[in-house]
Amino acid sequence: MTRFLFLLGLLLVPFVAHAEGLQPPCGVLPEPAYGAPGVPPAFSIWNEARLRQIGWRAPDCLKWGAGRTRLAIALGGAFAFSGSLDQLLEHAGKISAHKSIRYWSTTDKAWRNLVSDAGVVDGPQGRAVQPDPTVADLAAGRSIYYFEVGRSGRAVHRLTVLERTAGRFVLASENVTPIRGILTTAFEPGALQSVTFVDRLGPATWGYYQVIRATEGASSMALGAESSYVNRLNALYRDMAGTPTDREPPASR
Repeated sequence: MTRFLFLLGLLLVPFVAHAEGLQPPCGVLPEPAYGAPGVPPAFSIWNEARLRQIGWRAPDCLKWGAGRTRLAIALGGAFAFSGSLDQLLEHAGKISAHKSIRYWSTTDKAWRNLVSDAGVVDGPQGRAVQPDPTVADLAAGRSIYYFEVGRSGRAVHRLTVLERTAGRFVLASENVTPIRGILTTAFEPGALQSVTFVDRLGPATWGYYQVIRATEGASSMALGAESSYVNRLNALYRDMAGTPTDREPPASR
């Protein structure tokens, strides 16, 4: 019955045929595809040369403009959840809970916390810590600022609600302060962008699609961490799906 409802949900979503290349769920079937609940999500990794070869342009729904895409990685998956979209959106807004998410570090060969600290702040300077946003705060067009503390320091990001309907929300994020690497700046402001789509596919089935890209201001060192990005995306998907984020096996060793 669950499989039937999942397939029925796909038929009800107003998508058309696949477009070539990395494609978010913006009026077309996503690539990588959602798959089925309980099946590990699929990933696509695209470097700049390949994207140029196929003439790829970022779809308008990503709000990325025509800037340079040096690396793009996408995840597509589905999960079962019997609650409401507002409950999922509220969960997505719990920035302070990011420090409890675990991912597999390909460097350390061990499970590590995604960040050591995180929270909402009062603006791009990131000085005063605020409570996590409520569902009412996450209206379409609204933005909040949040910080994350990683191994190399603290960075502030902007989260914008691009879309919110009865059966879908879309969240975009980008760094507004530099993200430091161990020896250099990994990402200049605005150089690491992410968009997350959550779609109702059926009565208790949801599609999850997240795509990140590195733009002009990303360092060459940051472009070589594909497995790390895959594992971080997988951790965020698991967190939304209600799966233990450090469950074996990781997406990439």
